[in-house]
Amino acid sequence: MTMIRKYLAFPVCALSLLLASCNGGKDPQPATDVSAWEGLMINEVAAHDETADAETWFELLNSSAAAVNLDGLQLWISDEYFTDQPVWKASGPLTLQPGGRLVLSTGDESLVTGVSSDAQFVLKLCTADGTVVDEFDRSEAFENPAPSYARGSYQRIPDGGKTWKSLTYNSRGQENKVFSLDDFHRNAIWAWSSHVADMMDNDAAKLKNLKALGYDHVILNYVAFEAEANRKNTVKFLEKCEELGIVVHAWIQCFYKNGWISPVDDENGCYREDLYAEIRDKARHYIEDFGVKGLHLDYIRFGGTAYKHIVSAEVNAIGAVNRCCREIREITDSYEEGLVTSAALMPERGSEQYYGQSPSGMGKYIHVLMPMAYRYSYGWGDEGCKRIINYFAQNGQPAEVWAGITSYTGNDSAGVKGMDAGAMRKDIDVFMDSDAKGLVLFRYGLGEFPDVNDLN
Repeated sequence: MTMIRKYLAFPVCALSLLLASCNGGKDPQPATDVSAWEGLMINEVAAHDETADAETWFELLNSSAAAVNLDGLQLWISDEYFTDQPVWKASGPLTLQPGGRLVLSTGDESLVTGVSSDAQFVLKLCTADGTVVDEFDRSEAFENPAPSYARGSYQRIPDGGKTWKSLTYNSRGQENKVFSLDDFHRNAIWAWSSHVADMMDNDAAKLKNLKALGYDHVILNYVAFEAEANRKNTVKFLEKCEELGIVVHAWIQCFYKNGWISPVDDENGCYREDLYAEIRDKARHYIEDFGVKGLHLDYIRFGGTAYKHIVSAEVNAIGAVNRCCREIREITDSYEEGLVTSAALMPERGSEQYYGQSPSGMGKYIHVLMPMAYRYSYGWGDEGCKRIINYFAQNGQPAEVWAGITSYTGNDSAGVKGMDAGAMRKDIDVFMDSDAKGLVLFRYGLGEFPDVNDLN
C-alpha cells in the first residue's frame, strides 16, 4: 500500500543527535521519575497514514484526580521506517485537568508525521531521555492482527482502562465506550445527501440546532456514501456528528434501483445471490469505510407484487425479505460494537401479501421497525394513527417501533406543505401516545421541527 507520510520536522540525523544528547556520550543516567505524570496515558490511537483524506491522531487522557503538567514530554513512534522518532514535543505551559484530553493530529500539524494502521508500530509517551510514561504497542495490545478501519481507532475500553479494542468508529476528544442505543434519544430524521451541505453550513448551525432540539439520529441516504463527489463532505459530516453526539445511520435501498428488483429468481426457483452479495458489500463498506453506527434498510419490500413470487415454502417473497434482514443483522453483530439495524415498513396490516413484509419475521433480526405512518397520505384520524403503530409494536417483537411521521401535510403525489413546530408537535404527541418507543421525521428541509427532548 502506498504510504502518504508527511515530511518530518525531525530529520533522522537530528534524531540521532537528540538521542546522543540525552546522556552526552557518558554512562547512562538514572531514569527520570515519572510519578509526576501518574494517570497520564495514551487513550486512543487513530492511525490513518495510508488513507488520503484521513488524519493520524492520538488522544492523551489524564485519568488521575489531579492536574498534570505535560512540560518536557514527547511522543515517539517506532515502525518499519523509524525507531523512536519524535513526532510531538510539549512546548510552553501545558496542563491537563483531571479527566482532560489532548488530541494531537497531522490535520493541525501538532503531529509532524502519521503512521499507517496496517503496520506494526509502537507509540511511546516519554520524557526527553526516553523514560516511558505510557506506551501503545499494536502487536501487544492485540493478540492477533488487529483489524483497522478508515474512520475508526484503537481505543481503551472502558475509557482509561487496560484493554484495547479496534472499533469502526472513533471517540475523538470524548469518552471511549461501545455504542449503545440507550445513550441517545430515540428521535430521528430522514435526510438526503443534498441536505448535508445545508446542515453543515455556518459552522453546522442547523445540525447543532437539531441536536439541541433532541434529534439524536440522522438516517442519511446512500448517495452521500456512494457518489465520489460527496465523499469528502460526508466524512466531514460524520466527524461533526460524532463530535456533537449524533448517530448516523446509512440508508440502504435494498430491492430498488431505478425500478423494483425482485430478490426472487422465479425462473430458476432460487434467490438472487448477486443482489444479496451487493447489499452485504454495501453494509460493510458503510461500516468499515465511514464508521456509521446504524444500517437502515429501505425498499426492503416488493412493490405490491409479493404474492407473485412464491416459488416454494423455502423460496418466496416473505423469505426474501427476512433473509436480507437476517444477513444484515449478522454483519452488524459480527463487529461486537453495538451497531443498530432499522427498517422502513409499509404501514399496512397484512403487508405480507403485497410487500413481503412480515413484522414478526423482520422483528426477529431488526432492532428498530419504522412503519411509514404518513397520516396525510392515508387520511387517518388520531385513533387510526395509534392503532397502526400498536399493530406493529405488538407483532414486531422483540424489535421496538419508531413511528415514521411526515413533517408536512398533503399527499406526496398531490403536493405537500411543511408544518409549523406547533402542528408537528401535536402529530408527534398523537403517535407517541401509542406503543412507539421513538419517532422518525420525513423529512429534513420540510417544516419546522419542534423540541422533543422530553419524549424519551
